[in-house]
Amino acid sequence: MSAALPVAVIGGGRIGLRQAALIEAEPALSLVGVVSPAEEGRERLAELGLPAVAEVEDLPPDVRAGVVALPAASRVGAAEALAGRNLPFLMVGGLGATLRDSRRIIAAAERSGVPLLAGHARRHHPAAAAAREAARGGLLGDVVAADAVWHLRRPEAPRAYPLRVQSGEGPVLDRLIHDVDLMRWLLGEATEVAAMSAGGGMAGPSAAAALIRFDKGPLATAILSETGLSPWGWEAGTGEDADIVPSGEDCLRLVGTEGAISLPSLSYWRHGGAGKGHRGTPLTRLSLPCPPTDPLAAQLVHFARVAAGEAEPLVPGADALRSLALALSIEESARRGATMVPDPERPDIWEPTAAAIYRDLAGQGPRI
Repeated sequence: MSAALPVAVIGGGRIGLRQAALIEAEPALSLVGVVSPAEEGRERLAELGLPAVAEVEDLPPDVRAGVVALPAASRVGAAEALAGRNLPFLMVGGLGATLRDSRRIIAAAERSGVPLLAGHARRHHPAAAAAREAARGGLLGDVVAADAVWHLRRPEAPRAYPLRVQSGEGPVLDRLIHDVDLMRWLLGEATEVAAMSAGGGMAGPSAAAALIRFDKGPLATAILSETGLSPWGWEAGTGEDADIVPSGEDCLRLVGTEGAISLPSLSYWRHGGAGKGHRGTPLTRLSLPCPPTDPLAAQLVHFARVAAGEAEPLVPGADALRSLALALSIEESARRGATMVPDPERPDIWEPTAAAIYRDLAGQGPRI
């Protein structure tokens, strides 16, 4: 690519401002507008020196792509508006809050023939690419198990409940979905899920744990809590989020018959002696090379190439839909106390909706 790609950000909140800053720092992109319907939001953007408009339709004619940085429940309209202008778009954080909304996002891109990149940014981290090569290239032997943890206590936020009802995201769709998306990318498709949740209150569960079976054989666990205090979580391990203090601790492990690897440090354990290694023989620990990288910045560089027609999306819509189905199956399994099969084509009654949330709050029991 030669000239910088003119890009607009849809959403002027914390996530949108971070995307705008990353775009301004990337020579392959140029920021031509930030969409914020609220006048107060546009005034704040103007104070920051950012070009603010009220709607996608108000963006300048030279815009060539859009970055949707909105809560999950608000992404459909923005995606359809961008597709209506034949603009490729990146959905920061993934698709919508439901399978129905996400299928609408994918359909909008397909109707207009524009590329869609789903924002599961961890795939853009070099540690993830190296782990995928290790898992699929035989470095670990046959992968038999994996585990992911995310235990980072949220700041006190009195408005957390109304914000989460409005956004359509609880901790599973906000955080755990990125752990299980990365597991899918490393291990293959998930075929079965059993999950439990705990804690929370009116805002929903604050902890969730899932046991996942993958089609190539591995079993995996994924667990998170938003009330536990620990150094373990992807953003703490990578240091990529300015709002989360870096710890440098690993949060994802892959275990194979010939070795194991942990992320994001890429610590690789193997048997270095003669014969076949087992629990009675010493292991050698190696640190595989991994340059420090902000995956959100790397994702934007990739998006510039996708929008210019120079690359296929690393996370296409159909792929992200499967990760959403897996995350939703974790929520549903925890509610029902039953094993679920992740299926992106499940009927809409399976999807959590605002009506279902209010029914539960009214004491009418779980949705069936």
